Amino acid sequence: MPGPANYAETVRQQVSAWVRGHPWLADGLLAVALLAVTAGQLAAGQASTTARATFVMLTVLLAATVVLRRRYPVAAFTVAAVIAAAQIAFGVQADAPKPVFAFQPTNADVAILILLYTLAAYRSRPVSITGLVTCLLGSAVAIARWSPAHGAHATGALFGAAAGLGGVTLAAWVLGDSVAYRYRRVYYASLEERAARAEAERDAQARIAAAAERARELQERRARAVDESAARLRRIERDLHDGAQVRLAALAMTLGEIKENLQQSAADHRTLDLVGAAHQNAKDTLAELRDLARGIHPPVLDRGLGPALGILAGTSAIPVALTIAVTERPSPAIEAMAYFCTAELLANVAKHSGASHVTIGVAEPGSGLVLTVTDDGRGGARLVAGGGLAGLLERVQTVDGRLDADSPPGGPTIITIELPRHA
Repeated sequence: MPGPANYAETVRQQVSAWVRGHPWLADGLLAVALLAVTAGQLAAGQASTTARATFVMLTVLLAATVVLRRRYPVAAFTVAAVIAAAQIAFGVQADAPKPVFAFQPTNADVAILILLYTLAAYRSRPVSITGLVTCLLGSAVAIARWSPAHGAHATGALFGAAAGLGGVTLAAWVLGDSVAYRYRRVYYASLEERAARAEAERDAQARIAAAAERARELQERRARAVDESAARLRRIERDLHDGAQVRLAALAMTLGEIKENLQQSAADHRTLDLVGAAHQNAKDTLAELRDLARGIHPPVLDRGLGPALGILAGTSAIPVALTIAVTERPSPAIEAMAYFCTAELLANVAKHSGASHVTIGVAEPGSGLVLTVTDDGRGGARLVAGGGLAGLLERVQTVDGRLDADSPPGGPTIITIELPRHA
């Protein structure tokens, strides 16, 4: 079981939490308590009905300032200070005339200390010090007008009154100022935290901006590299077409003529066989070289993606319906990628799908290029490691493209490739 100290601390924390959660109710109960402790003075006093009514009105007004202290601390303290000044002027008198009953100091004057605490806790220090000085001056005047201060042997009474009033006044201000100090510490800590968070956000934004700039530079470099690579491939294709293929074709023709001459002159069969073999090798090499050149960069792409796909569809073993809706040509590298992807997809359809019809569509929604190849085959195509579709996916991802495969069992199979307009 918790000890007495722990129990008292628990009760204090619960009461403090309740007061913080119900400030208006707590201040209302405090005002009621002030009225309750003042009721005895009203009952003991001998005065007229008007004096009693004024006394009650001032007491209620003092208690009301406690209720309003959180929202209007300066105004509430000012009202209480005015009432206290009137009590000192008319209710505390050492000599004649007789003190006015309605303005006699009461237990409700404790509200002034509560309001001083509120000023110190919730307002700036200059405002709270002004309230403290006001209370100390009022206490000094009240003690000076206090009857025992004018009697014989008044030193002890004056010292006790000054120590008592000054002590409780200073205690109320110090308690309130300590609360304000804690508030200020929390406030400054929150400011420091916000400043640190703002600095961290600025650093993060700077890093993000630097990363974005770096990404942009990398994208530009990649685009230049892809375009330069495509240009080099086109040059290689032209060099092969205009150089090696021409010379190899001339060699094959020369060997053919030599073969014919040897046949007409009834030359040695071994020599004739060797020349015939060389002639056939030259023709086979020429065919392989032409296929290699077309694989590097089909010359038909120089006319545009639409004509190139049209020729590709015309060579397909399966009937192909082609739809091209492109108003602006993409970069040569993207055209070549779209062409080779279509060629590989048509080859896959012919090998694996058992389809009787293929549809190819090319569109340009937004700033990209969308290639769609649809067949009515058996379906079941999947993106698996090492498969043809996985290879296509890797190829299109080099330019931030996408590939989606929709191929339920029984078909149809729809392969969609999204490419940027520029690499």
